[in-house]
Amino acid sequence: MKQHEQLRLVMHIGPHKTATTYMQANFHHNAEDLQRRGWLYPVVGERVATAHHDLSDNEGQFLRRKGKAFEDFLKVIRKADREGLNVLLSSEGFRRWKKEHFEAIREIIGERRLHVVYALRDPLDTLYSFWAQKASMGPAPSLPAWIARPLKNPSRATYLNPLREIGPVMELPGIDYTVLLFEEIRRRKLDIYAYFLQTVLDIQDMKATRPPANERLPIELTEFIRMLAKDSGFPTGRGNSRKALHIGQVIRFLFTPEEKTRIVATIAENAAGARRTLTLPRETRHFRNTERRLVSTLGSRMHPLPESGNIFVQTPATYTYYDEDELRQVPAVRELLQSAMRKTRKTYPPLAAMNIGKRMLVNWRKIRKHVRF
Repeated sequence: MKQHEQLRLVMHIGPHKTATTYMQANFHHNAEDLQRRGWLYPVVGERVATAHHDLSDNEGQFLRRKGKAFEDFLKVIRKADREGLNVLLSSEGFRRWKKEHFEAIREIIGERRLHVVYALRDPLDTLYSFWAQKASMGPAPSLPAWIARPLKNPSRATYLNPLREIGPVMELPGIDYTVLLFEEIRRRKLDIYAYFLQTVLDIQDMKATRPPANERLPIELTEFIRMLAKDSGFPTGRGNSRKALHIGQVIRFLFTPEEKTRIVATIAENAAGARRTLTLPRETRHFRNTERRLVSTLGSRMHPLPESGNIFVQTPATYTYYDEDELRQVPAVRELLQSAMRKTRKTYPPLAAMNIGKRMLVNWRKIRKHVRF
Protein backbone atom coordinates (compact mmCIF):
# COMPACT_ATOMS: atom_id res chain seq x y z
CA MET A 1 0.00 0.00 0.00
CA LYS A 2 1.43 3.33 -1.06
CA GLN A 3 1.58 5.85 1.76
CA HIS A 4 -0.24 8.61 -0.11
CA GLU A 5 -3.20 6.39 -1.05
CA GLN A 6 -6.36 6.49 1.06
CA LEU A 7 -7.21 3.18 2.73
CA ARG A 8 -10.46 1.62 1.58
CA LEU A 9 -13.28 -0.61 2.78
CA VAL A 10 -14.92 -2.56 -0.06
CA MET A 11 -18.29 -4.16 0.70
CA HIS A 12 -19.22 -6.75 -1.91
CA ILE A 13 -22.97 -7.34 -2.13
CA GLY A 14 -23.85 -10.48 -4.07
CA PRO A 15 -26.74 -10.50 -4.20
CA HIS A 16 -27.87 -14.13 -4.38
CA LYS A 17 -27.17 -16.14 -7.52
CA THR A 18 -24.39 -13.92 -8.88
CA ALA A 19 -21.49 -16.34 -8.19
CA THR A 20 -21.03 -14.95 -4.69
CA THR A 21 -20.25 -18.33 -3.08
CA TYR A 22 -17.60 -18.97 -5.73
CA MET A 23 -16.07 -15.54 -5.17
CA GLN A 24 -16.19 -15.81 -1.38
CA ALA A 25 -14.50 -19.22 -1.46
CA ASN A 26 -11.67 -17.74 -3.50
CA PHE A 27 -11.42 -14.59 -1.34
CA HIS A 28 -11.15 -16.83 1.72
CA HIS A 29 -8.69 -19.41 0.36
CA ASN A 30 -6.51 -16.74 -1.23
CA ALA A 31 -6.59 -14.45 1.82
CA GLU A 32 -2.82 -14.58 2.33
CA ASP A 33 -2.13 -13.61 -1.28
CA LEU A 34 -4.67 -10.81 -1.00
CA GLN A 35 -3.03 -9.55 2.18
CA ARG A 36 0.37 -9.46 0.47
CA ARG A 37 -1.24 -7.16 -2.07
CA GLY A 38 -2.67 -4.89 0.60
CA TRP A 39 -6.14 -6.37 1.18
CA LEU A 40 -7.45 -7.94 4.40
CA TYR A 41 -10.24 -10.49 3.92
CA PRO A 42 -11.00 -11.13 7.60
CA VAL A 43 -12.04 -14.32 9.34
CA VAL A 44 -15.08 -13.26 11.33
CA GLY A 45 -17.70 -15.79 10.20
CA GLU A 46 -19.10 -18.48 12.46
CA ARG A 47 -22.20 -19.44 10.48
CA VAL A 48 -20.27 -19.59 7.18
CA ALA A 49 -16.50 -19.56 7.24
CA THR A 50 -15.88 -17.96 3.85
CA ALA A 51 -18.33 -15.03 4.01
CA HIS A 52 -19.32 -12.26 6.41
CA HIS A 53 -22.94 -13.11 7.10
CA ASP A 54 -22.41 -12.65 10.84
CA LEU A 55 -21.82 -8.96 10.12
CA SER A 56 -24.55 -8.49 7.52
CA ASP A 57 -27.17 -10.28 9.65
CA ASN A 58 -26.75 -7.77 12.49
CA GLU A 59 -27.01 -4.40 10.79
CA GLY A 60 -28.79 -2.84 13.78
CA GLN A 61 -25.66 -3.18 15.90
CA PHE A 62 -23.86 -0.68 13.69
CA LEU A 63 -26.55 1.90 14.40
CA ARG A 64 -26.44 1.25 18.17
CA ARG A 65 -22.62 0.96 18.20
CA LYS A 66 -22.81 -2.12 20.39
CA GLY A 67 -23.04 -5.87 20.04
CA LYS A 68 -20.89 -8.81 19.02
CA ALA A 69 -20.91 -8.10 15.27
CA PHE A 70 -20.04 -4.44 15.86
CA GLU A 71 -17.12 -5.40 18.13
CA ASP A 72 -15.86 -7.91 15.55
CA PHE A 73 -15.98 -5.23 12.88
CA LEU A 74 -13.99 -2.82 15.07
CA LYS A 75 -11.34 -5.51 15.59
CA VAL A 76 -11.04 -5.92 11.82
CA ILE A 77 -10.67 -2.19 11.22
CA ARG A 78 -8.12 -1.81 14.04
CA LYS A 79 -6.03 -4.66 12.67
CA ALA A 80 -6.18 -3.17 9.19
CA ASP A 81 -5.22 0.27 10.56
CA ARG A 82 -2.21 -1.17 12.40
CA GLU A 83 -0.96 -2.96 9.30
CA GLY A 84 -1.92 -0.34 6.72
CA LEU A 85 -4.34 -2.65 4.89
CA ASN A 86 -7.49 -2.14 2.88
CA VAL A 87 -10.48 -4.27 3.95
CA LEU A 88 -12.70 -6.48 1.78
CA LEU A 89 -16.04 -7.81 3.08
CA SER A 90 -18.49 -10.00 1.19
CA SER A 91 -22.01 -11.13 2.03
CA GLU A 92 -25.30 -11.44 0.18
CA GLY A 93 -26.92 -10.14 3.36
CA PHE A 94 -25.59 -6.63 2.76
CA ARG A 95 -28.32 -6.26 0.13
CA ARG A 96 -30.86 -5.90 2.95
CA TRP A 97 -29.07 -2.91 4.43
CA LYS A 98 -30.60 0.54 4.16
CA LYS A 99 -29.05 3.96 3.74
CA GLU A 100 -28.63 4.49 7.46
CA HIS A 101 -26.58 1.31 7.87
CA PHE A 102 -24.09 2.29 5.18
CA GLU A 103 -23.97 5.80 6.67
CA ALA A 104 -23.10 4.26 10.03
CA ILE A 105 -20.29 2.21 8.48
CA ARG A 106 -18.92 5.31 6.77
CA GLU A 107 -18.81 7.15 10.10
CA ILE A 108 -17.23 4.21 11.95
CA ILE A 109 -14.36 3.75 9.46
CA GLY A 110 -13.28 7.39 9.70
CA GLU A 111 -10.82 8.37 6.98
CA ARG A 112 -11.22 5.17 4.99
CA ARG A 113 -13.05 5.37 1.68
CA LEU A 114 -16.19 3.21 1.47
CA HIS A 115 -16.73 1.39 -1.83
CA VAL A 116 -19.91 -0.66 -2.37
CA VAL A 117 -19.92 -3.27 -5.16
CA TYR A 118 -23.20 -4.73 -6.40
CA ALA A 119 -23.58 -7.55 -8.95
CA LEU A 120 -26.59 -7.13 -11.23
CA ARG A 121 -28.23 -10.11 -12.91
CA ASP A 122 -31.31 -10.43 -15.11
CA PRO A 123 -34.27 -10.07 -12.69
CA LEU A 124 -36.26 -13.03 -14.03
CA ASP A 125 -33.26 -15.38 -13.98
CA THR A 126 -32.43 -14.19 -10.47
CA LEU A 127 -35.97 -14.88 -9.30
CA TYR A 128 -35.93 -18.42 -10.73
CA SER A 129 -32.41 -19.22 -9.49
CA PHE A 130 -33.25 -18.00 -5.99
CA TRP A 131 -36.33 -20.23 -5.96
CA ALA A 132 -34.20 -23.20 -7.04
CA GLN A 133 -31.74 -22.46 -4.24
CA LYS A 134 -34.48 -22.12 -1.63
CA ALA A 135 -36.13 -25.32 -2.81
CA SER A 136 -32.84 -27.22 -2.63
CA MET A 137 -32.28 -26.11 0.98
CA GLY A 138 -35.67 -26.59 2.59
CA PRO A 139 -39.42 -26.02 2.35
CA ALA A 140 -40.39 -23.70 -0.50
CA PRO A 141 -43.58 -23.01 -2.48
CA SER A 142 -44.01 -24.25 -6.02
CA LEU A 143 -42.38 -22.20 -8.75
CA PRO A 144 -45.68 -20.66 -9.99
CA ALA A 145 -46.61 -19.65 -6.43
CA TRP A 146 -43.12 -18.23 -5.84
CA ILE A 147 -43.21 -16.08 -8.98
CA ALA A 148 -46.88 -15.03 -8.81
CA ARG A 149 -46.50 -12.66 -5.87
CA PRO A 150 -43.71 -10.40 -7.22
CA LEU A 151 -45.33 -10.37 -10.67
CA LYS A 152 -48.47 -8.80 -9.21
CA ASN A 153 -46.52 -5.63 -8.50
CA PRO A 154 -43.07 -5.95 -10.08
CA SER A 155 -42.02 -2.35 -9.43
CA ARG A 156 -42.21 -3.02 -5.68
CA ALA A 157 -40.50 -6.42 -5.83
CA THR A 158 -36.79 -6.07 -5.13
CA TYR A 159 -35.68 -8.94 -7.35
CA LEU A 160 -37.69 -7.56 -10.29
CA ASN A 161 -36.71 -3.95 -9.62
CA PRO A 162 -33.03 -3.82 -8.54
CA LEU A 163 -33.16 -0.03 -8.24
CA ARG A 164 -34.98 -0.52 -4.93
CA GLU A 165 -31.66 -1.77 -3.54
CA ILE A 166 -29.23 0.14 -5.70
CA GLY A 167 -30.82 3.59 -5.71
CA PRO A 168 -30.75 4.56 -2.02
CA VAL A 169 -27.07 3.70 -1.54
CA MET A 170 -26.02 5.49 -4.72
CA GLU A 171 -27.53 8.69 -3.35
CA LEU A 172 -25.16 8.76 -0.38
CA PRO A 173 -22.32 11.27 -0.77
CA GLY A 174 -18.77 10.08 -0.16
CA ILE A 175 -19.42 6.47 -1.19
CA ASP A 176 -18.00 4.90 -4.35
CA TYR A 177 -20.37 2.55 -6.14
CA THR A 178 -19.67 -0.12 -8.76
CA VAL A 179 -22.20 -2.39 -10.45
CA LEU A 180 -20.86 -5.56 -12.08
CA LEU A 181 -23.06 -6.70 -14.97
CA PHE A 182 -23.35 -10.45 -14.49
CA GLU A 183 -24.74 -11.24 -17.96
CA GLU A 184 -22.19 -9.04 -19.74
CA ILE A 185 -19.34 -10.70 -17.86
CA ARG A 186 -20.65 -14.13 -18.89
CA ARG A 187 -21.18 -13.02 -22.50
CA ARG A 188 -17.54 -12.01 -22.70
CA LYS A 189 -16.49 -15.32 -21.10
CA LEU A 190 -14.71 -13.52 -18.27
CA ASP A 191 -14.08 -15.03 -14.85
CA ILE A 192 -16.08 -12.88 -12.44
CA TYR A 193 -13.60 -13.40 -9.58
CA ALA A 194 -10.58 -12.25 -11.62
CA TYR A 195 -12.65 -9.44 -13.11
CA PHE A 196 -13.62 -8.25 -9.62
CA LEU A 197 -9.99 -8.23 -8.49
CA GLN A 198 -8.89 -6.30 -11.57
CA THR A 199 -11.75 -3.79 -11.65
CA VAL A 200 -12.38 -3.15 -7.96
CA LEU A 201 -9.13 -4.00 -6.13
CA ASP A 202 -6.67 -3.19 -8.95
CA ILE A 203 -5.08 -6.64 -8.60
CA GLN A 204 -4.08 -7.87 -12.05
CA ASP A 205 -2.07 -11.01 -11.32
CA MET A 206 -4.39 -13.34 -9.39
CA LYS A 207 -6.71 -16.07 -10.58
CA ALA A 208 -9.29 -18.30 -8.94
CA THR A 209 -8.00 -21.38 -7.15
CA ARG A 210 -11.40 -22.82 -6.19
CA PRO A 211 -13.95 -24.16 -8.69
CA PRO A 212 -17.45 -22.71 -9.17
CA ALA A 213 -19.81 -23.55 -6.31
CA ASN A 214 -23.54 -24.15 -5.91
CA GLU A 215 -24.07 -25.63 -9.35
CA ARG A 216 -27.79 -25.86 -10.06
CA LEU A 217 -29.25 -29.30 -9.36
CA PRO A 218 -31.43 -31.11 -11.91
CA ILE A 219 -35.01 -29.89 -11.54
CA GLU A 220 -36.07 -33.44 -10.61
CA LEU A 221 -33.75 -33.47 -7.60
CA THR A 222 -34.74 -29.92 -6.62
CA GLU A 223 -38.43 -30.84 -6.57
CA PHE A 224 -37.69 -34.04 -4.65
CA ILE A 225 -35.79 -32.12 -1.95
CA ARG A 226 -38.60 -29.58 -1.72
CA MET A 227 -41.18 -32.31 -1.12
CA LEU A 228 -38.93 -34.23 1.27
CA ALA A 229 -38.37 -31.11 3.37
CA LYS A 230 -42.10 -30.53 3.56
CA ASP A 231 -42.95 -34.14 4.45
CA SER A 232 -40.22 -34.54 7.06
CA GLY A 233 -40.65 -31.14 8.71
CA PHE A 234 -36.88 -30.85 8.48
CA PRO A 235 -35.61 -27.74 10.31
CA THR A 236 -34.06 -24.99 8.26
CA GLY A 237 -33.39 -21.26 8.42
CA ARG A 238 -30.69 -19.09 9.91
CA GLY A 239 -31.27 -20.27 13.48
CA ASN A 240 -30.66 -23.87 12.49
CA SER A 241 -27.61 -23.15 10.36
CA ARG A 242 -25.15 -23.06 13.29
CA LYS A 243 -26.13 -26.41 14.72
CA ALA A 244 -27.39 -28.73 12.00
CA LEU A 245 -27.36 -29.56 8.30
CA HIS A 246 -30.12 -28.30 6.06
CA ILE A 247 -32.06 -30.74 3.91
CA GLY A 248 -29.95 -30.07 0.81
CA GLN A 249 -26.81 -31.03 2.72
CA VAL A 250 -28.50 -34.23 3.87
CA ILE A 251 -29.06 -35.14 0.23
CA ARG A 252 -25.53 -34.09 -0.69
CA PHE A 253 -23.65 -35.95 2.06
CA LEU A 254 -25.91 -38.84 3.08
CA PHE A 255 -27.24 -39.99 -0.28
CA THR A 256 -24.86 -41.82 -2.60
CA PRO A 257 -24.35 -40.66 -6.20
CA GLU A 258 -26.25 -43.75 -7.29
CA GLU A 259 -29.22 -42.85 -5.08
CA LYS A 260 -29.35 -39.30 -6.45
CA THR A 261 -29.08 -40.55 -10.02
CA ARG A 262 -31.95 -42.96 -9.34
CA ILE A 263 -34.13 -40.16 -7.95
CA VAL A 264 -33.57 -38.01 -11.04
CA ALA A 265 -34.12 -40.91 -13.45
CA THR A 266 -37.23 -42.18 -11.64
CA ILE A 267 -38.95 -38.80 -11.72
CA ALA A 268 -37.92 -38.05 -15.31
CA GLU A 269 -39.11 -41.46 -16.58
CA ASN A 270 -42.25 -41.93 -14.49
CA ALA A 271 -43.55 -38.40 -14.00
CA ALA A 272 -43.09 -36.81 -17.41
CA GLY A 273 -46.78 -35.88 -17.38
CA ALA A 274 -46.21 -33.70 -14.31
CA ARG A 275 -43.42 -31.69 -15.96
CA ARG A 276 -44.33 -28.10 -16.76
CA THR A 277 -42.78 -25.17 -18.61
CA LEU A 278 -43.24 -21.59 -17.46
CA THR A 279 -42.53 -18.85 -20.00
CA LEU A 280 -42.24 -15.20 -18.98
CA PRO A 281 -41.91 -12.41 -21.56
CA ARG A 282 -39.17 -9.82 -21.27
CA GLU A 283 -40.83 -7.44 -23.73
CA THR A 284 -43.09 -6.06 -21.02
CA ARG A 285 -43.47 -2.42 -20.12
CA HIS A 286 -42.11 -2.97 -16.62
CA PHE A 287 -39.08 -4.97 -17.75
CA ARG A 288 -38.03 -2.52 -20.44
CA ASN A 289 -38.65 0.52 -18.24
CA THR A 290 -36.57 -1.07 -15.49
CA GLU A 291 -33.70 -1.69 -17.90
CA ARG A 292 -33.82 1.86 -19.28
CA ARG A 293 -33.83 3.34 -15.78
CA LEU A 294 -30.89 1.16 -14.77
CA VAL A 295 -28.82 2.19 -17.78
CA SER A 296 -29.64 5.86 -17.22
CA THR A 297 -29.02 5.77 -13.46
CA LEU A 298 -25.88 3.65 -13.40
CA GLY A 299 -24.03 5.16 -16.33
CA SER A 300 -20.27 4.73 -15.99
CA ARG A 301 -20.70 2.80 -12.74
CA MET A 302 -21.53 -0.28 -14.85
CA HIS A 303 -18.68 -2.70 -15.51
CA PRO A 304 -18.16 -3.82 -18.17
CA LEU A 305 -20.18 -1.31 -20.16
CA PRO A 306 -22.68 -3.26 -22.29
CA GLU A 307 -21.66 -3.46 -25.93
CA SER A 308 -25.24 -3.64 -27.21
CA GLY A 309 -26.66 -0.94 -24.97
CA ASN A 310 -28.90 -3.55 -23.33
CA ILE A 311 -28.13 -5.02 -19.91
CA PHE A 312 -30.41 -8.04 -20.23
CA VAL A 313 -31.31 -10.45 -23.02
CA GLN A 314 -34.42 -9.72 -25.06
CA THR A 315 -35.89 -13.20 -25.51
CA PRO A 316 -38.56 -14.72 -23.23
CA ALA A 317 -37.45 -16.54 -20.09
CA THR A 318 -38.37 -20.25 -19.99
CA TYR A 319 -38.16 -22.34 -16.80
CA THR A 320 -39.14 -25.91 -15.97
CA TYR A 321 -40.74 -27.34 -12.84
CA TYR A 322 -43.06 -30.18 -11.78
CA ASP A 323 -46.68 -29.98 -10.68
CA GLU A 324 -46.41 -31.17 -7.09
CA ASP A 325 -49.91 -32.66 -6.80
CA GLU A 326 -49.42 -34.78 -9.93
CA LEU A 327 -45.88 -35.70 -8.92
CA ARG A 328 -47.09 -37.06 -5.60
CA GLN A 329 -49.59 -39.30 -7.36
CA VAL A 330 -46.82 -41.27 -9.06
CA PRO A 331 -46.26 -44.53 -7.08
CA ALA A 332 -42.52 -44.65 -7.80
CA VAL A 333 -42.09 -41.10 -6.48
CA ARG A 334 -44.09 -41.84 -3.31
CA GLU A 335 -41.88 -44.86 -2.73
CA LEU A 336 -38.74 -42.75 -3.09
CA LEU A 337 -40.01 -40.18 -0.60
CA GLN A 338 -40.96 -42.82 1.96
CA SER A 339 -37.57 -44.50 1.64
CA ALA A 340 -35.71 -41.19 1.99
CA MET A 341 -37.58 -40.11 5.12
CA ARG A 342 -35.46 -42.31 7.42
CA LYS A 343 -32.33 -40.29 6.61
CA THR A 344 -33.99 -37.06 7.76
CA ARG A 345 -34.62 -38.26 11.32
CA LYS A 346 -32.45 -36.62 13.96
CA THR A 347 -31.76 -40.05 15.44
CA TYR A 348 -30.41 -41.44 12.16
CA PRO A 349 -26.80 -42.16 13.24
CA PRO A 350 -24.94 -40.60 10.27
CA LEU A 351 -27.08 -37.45 10.45
CA ALA A 352 -26.66 -37.19 14.24
CA ALA A 353 -22.89 -37.53 13.86
CA MET A 354 -22.73 -34.86 11.15
CA ASN A 355 -24.83 -32.45 13.22
CA ILE A 356 -22.41 -32.91 16.13
CA GLY A 357 -19.56 -32.24 13.73
CA LYS A 358 -21.20 -29.05 12.51
CA ARG A 359 -21.62 -27.72 16.04
CA MET A 360 -17.96 -28.51 16.73
CA LEU A 361 -16.99 -26.67 13.53
CA VAL A 362 -18.92 -23.56 14.56
CA ASN A 363 -17.28 -23.58 18.00
CA TRP A 364 -13.85 -23.93 16.38
CA ARG A 365 -14.61 -20.92 14.16
CA LYS A 366 -15.42 -18.90 17.27
CA ILE A 367 -12.08 -19.83 18.82
CA ARG A 368 -10.18 -19.15 15.60
CA LYS A 369 -11.77 -15.72 15.26
CA HIS A 370 -10.75 -14.69 18.78
CA VAL A 371 -7.22 -16.01 18.29
CA ARG A 372 -6.76 -14.04 15.06
CA PHE A 373 -8.16 -10.78 16.39
